[in-house]
Amino acid sequence: MRLINRSKGDSIGGPACAAALKSHYEKYGEHGRRDSQTFYTVMVGKQKVTVEVVNRPRSYVATAMTGARQLRHMAELGDF
Repeated sequence: MRLINRSKGDSIGGPACAAALKSHYEKYGEHGRRDSQTFYTVMVGKQKVTVEVVNRPRSYVATAMTGARQLRHMAELGDF
């Protein structure tokens, strides 16, 4: 299982994604539910960062939610 950190170049999002990926891997191991997403809240210094971890067929992909989301991605999160 590959662990992909989409925010590794960011000084705040990178460590937050790394911590969320580590926690997600410890919780689900090599075989997490496919195509599901889990949100984690991680403290980096004195700042809270929300991280989205998406289960793909061969990887876990973590993205820090530090900026505004595009509206087309909001529809995927649930019913509004």
